[in-house]
Amino acid sequence: MTMEVEGFPEIRPFRKGDLPQIMDIENQAFPKTAYPKEFLLQYAKRLQDGFVVIEKDKDILGYIIFDRGGHVYSTAVRVYHRKKGLGSLLFAHASQHADERLWLEVRSKNDGAIAFYRKMGMKVVGRVPDYYTNDDALIMVVEERAMDAGTME
Repeated sequence: MTMEVEGFPEIRPFRKGDLPQIMDIENQAFPKTAYPKEFLLQYAKRLQDGFVVIEKDKDILGYIIFDRGGHVYSTAVRVYHRKKGLGSLLFAHASQHADERLWLEVRSKNDGAIAFYRKMGMKVVGRVPDYYTNDDALIMVVEERAMDAGTME
């Protein structure tokens, strides 16, 4: 389940020793709503094949947590490594390893994330009022044609 090309980052399963770096990414990406380490350890236990990191030179650059049903629970890339295609690599990995189309909840006010997910071929299919404190969740799913094409732009 690892993907490594010399000079490129490797996608591999989460290991418990990754936790300090994952917490750092969580706190950067979600300063007010970062998952506690206990949540992340539960995801690691429950979704062993669905909690992967992208790493280069022992530096965790990002991660994605998903289940076989396609639900993406969380994904983030270090701030200084964003806009380099790492999120797309993680998303493509999840798409290839899930049995169903990827879907997720995202804050309705998170324009950057929504734009990224649209680029990944997702569309808004629903809204959950007050899902987050002071914000609605948009439910997004990968469109059929994006899956049928077998590519993620």
